[in-house]
Amino acid sequence: MASFRRSEKQLFPNKRARIGTCGRRRQQDPDKFRTEFQRDVHRIIYSQSFRRLRHKAQVFYFPQNDHVSTRMDHVRFVASAARTVARCLGLNEDLAEAIGLAHDIGHPPFGHQGEEFLSGIFDKYPVLKKIMPKFSHEVYGLRVVECIAKRDRESPGLNLTWEVRDGIISHCGEDFGSCKLEPSNGGKNLEKIHTREDAGNPSTLEGCIVRLIDKIVYAGKDVEDALEVEVIKESDLPKNIKRELGTTNGQIIGKFVEDMVKNSLDKDYIAISPELGELLHELIDFNGKHIYHSKEAEQYKNQAEKTILYLFDDLKAELERTARFESHTYPPKESNSVPIVYRVFQKFVTKDMKDVYKDENTDELIVLDFVAGMTDSFAIHSVSDIFIPKLTV
Repeated sequence: MASFRRSEKQLFPNKRARIGTCGRRRQQDPDKFRTEFQRDVHRIIYSQSFRRLRHKAQVFYFPQNDHVSTRMDHVRFVASAARTVARCLGLNEDLAEAIGLAHDIGHPPFGHQGEEFLSGIFDKYPVLKKIMPKFSHEVYGLRVVECIAKRDRESPGLNLTWEVRDGIISHCGEDFGSCKLEPSNGGKNLEKIHTREDAGNPSTLEGCIVRLIDKIVYAGKDVEDALEVEVIKESDLPKNIKRELGTTNGQIIGKFVEDMVKNSLDKDYIAISPELGELLHELIDFNGKHIYHSKEAEQYKNQAEKTILYLFDDLKAELERTARFESHTYPPKESNSVPIVYRVFQKFVTKDMKDVYKDENTDELIVLDFVAGMTDSFAIHSVSDIFIPKLTV
């Protein structure tokens, strides 16, 4: 069969574009039709961990309005904008898209507040600090794609390219004092990174695009969502933001993308102008004061925290009681006496991840992997299922 695949050098003409990969953890034969990074795009979007992002919060819990963003919406927006910038710069669009899609795959339920809750659990169970000092979705995201994410009935682990994995663990860092990102020199041992500071900048220009675009995308769209649910009014926005960037998300992102392309073209770094950098910092600061810490965004924070803390302790106790489900079999599915979350947890440990966990892996790690992978709605339903008895007659 003739090859229908064009070479990356044909597709991405910039001499600074990442062509080819440093490799995967497990070697695989080249695909007949797709580039290596395009294969990663497909592995990511078909994974269960990625698909669950549709039910994880971006800012607001349980949005009943379909026009309010979820975590799934956010990563799609980032991937789309990152691909646009990469195309304009002649860089590897497939790599930018793959990193954009996977960059938040390690997010727990309840958004960034969920990270705070899990960090509190790390303080209670110091054995988890061997993985990372506190819960960090970008560091944990690498664990997800390497050990946990799976495509339906396939074995866990997506076996992504080194460049995409590097982009995931290096995508974050709220360095608002700089508008310029230079790729790191590479040579990172990704498995030994425990904090976002250890990760440093991405090793590729494409990864740097995603890291900067991520801030731009959430800054603009979070404003749109807050306007949609009437947390703020358009008149609340700073006048210079409206004057210089526009009043809609499309105008704001368009302004930043144009500026990023202009300031990064034929450069060995990714940047926006200092003027727009100041506006971005001001917009994010406005969001922090009026949106992220608004009563609407935090009205269920206490309940969400109690949900995570209770589930962690309860599931840990169940794991210990059943000797990791080796000494106990639940009644048939027809019985209503066992909470569904226990059955799902048992399947996760004994079937989905049975070849992943070793004797040296602690019960705390197993519970962390299960709870961090939950959607907001499943976490809430699980607590209800545990506490509230079902009618049997």
